[in-house]
Amino acid sequence: MQKIHLAFGVSILLSACSHAPVKTEIQPGQVAAPVAASVTHEGKFEVIPMIGNFKAKRAVFPNGLKLVFLKDTSSPTFAYQTWFNVGSRNEVVGKTGLAHLFEHLMFKGTKNHKEGEFDALLERAGEEGENAFTTTDHTTYLQELPKKELDLIVGLESDRMVNLIVNDESFKTEREVVQNERRLRKENSPEGQMYQNLFETAYTVNPYHWPVIGYEQDLNLMNAQDARDFYERYYSPDRATIVVVGDLDEDDLYDAVDKAYGKIPARRTPDNPITQEPEQTAQRRKRMSLNVEVQKLWMAYKIPESSSPETPVIEVIQGILAEGKNSRLDRALVDSGISTSISAGSLNLKDPGLFLIDTDLQKGKTTTLAEPIILRELERLKNNLVTQEELTRVMNVMDFHFYAGLVNTHGKATFIGQSESQLGSLEASLDLQNKIHGVTPEMIQAAAQKYFNTSGLTVIVATPKNPGGEK
Repeated sequence: MQKIHLAFGVSILLSACSHAPVKTEIQPGQVAAPVAASVTHEGKFEVIPMIGNFKAKRAVFPNGLKLVFLKDTSSPTFAYQTWFNVGSRNEVVGKTGLAHLFEHLMFKGTKNHKEGEFDALLERAGEEGENAFTTTDHTTYLQELPKKELDLIVGLESDRMVNLIVNDESFKTEREVVQNERRLRKENSPEGQMYQNLFETAYTVNPYHWPVIGYEQDLNLMNAQDARDFYERYYSPDRATIVVVGDLDEDDLYDAVDKAYGKIPARRTPDNPITQEPEQTAQRRKRMSLNVEVQKLWMAYKIPESSSPETPVIEVIQGILAEGKNSRLDRALVDSGISTSISAGSLNLKDPGLFLIDTDLQKGKTTTLAEPIILRELERLKNNLVTQEELTRVMNVMDFHFYAGLVNTHGKATFIGQSESQLGSLEASLDLQNKIHGVTPEMIQAAAQKYFNTSGLTVIVATPKNPGGEK
């Protein structure tokens, strides 16, 4: 089974893909928006109201392991996700790419299961959607299984949390796999090169400066002991959140998890100090000659971390600028024939992040046409209040996208996992959704004036290597 290892943390941008237009008129507040979570207790669990009749149940075991369960009887299956609180943000200079490389090693053998047995057992059990990904801030492992296979996945995942074998042979094999992946995603990908250069230019000292997949020279100098040290430091129950969504009994789930994970000791290992990025006081620009057919423009502004009170406002600004064919940038760039596509969004990061606007130009058009138009639209946000009609349209689209992401067990589990790992709790994420509905034109104008300043702007431009472009 092929595993897809996402190489960088772009949670919000990945979830902001195109959807069908909203068919019905939904006024903000009319949709059954998430209520402010009022946590109660029920037996071993905290109970967090979600949407409609759905209630998530969370338990914290003595060793620090978190379990969050959402009952969904739509099919006799369940999604099982394990979110570890470790990513490239936790690496140090000279050891970049270690978090992602270790994600690969987690699929090797353990003291109880030889290499290849993990995948073989899951395949025989009818598993679907096996996956794993590493971002700047966390590492996640995902499966979906028939409901009768709960004990199997609990046993396998708890085993590799504590009994993984990391030897020289497996390390060298997976390091070569990662090096090939790096060449595919970075050296041979124009967008990958732009993404890496964007972060290297925007960040100077924070760990976000280096790519999640790491640098080639660092990967070459690593050894199996580095991976074992990483495992001992970061892979422990007190850094893990297990999210389960599906047709299971909550007490059976609790007992299965307690039996398999309960005796694994907590390590309580603190993070390395994270170097905070100094304020950017001057615009930064880089021009790249790449294997692209048309010019590409990426513009990024510094914004607060995802837990900031201003995040709901920034999310609404994204909707105004780039959600749907009636968005401001789509009308200004695509409808005018300057660009073929436009997108915008905030990168969902634990430390202060970036608001990224990117566009592909029409053939023969240059970024010198597009950039002033983007700057003009940002100035409009600074100088003029958004109309209530436009704000209503944006809320409609954002509501649709939010609920569309929760249609299956995988989507629900991912939302819960991101909430617990990125924002600290499911309650915080539900509260964010509520606050989006409370954003006003005045709040939008104030945020635009605060963050969309050219002194904090980073610009990456890609131009074709050949005058006629190159595929």
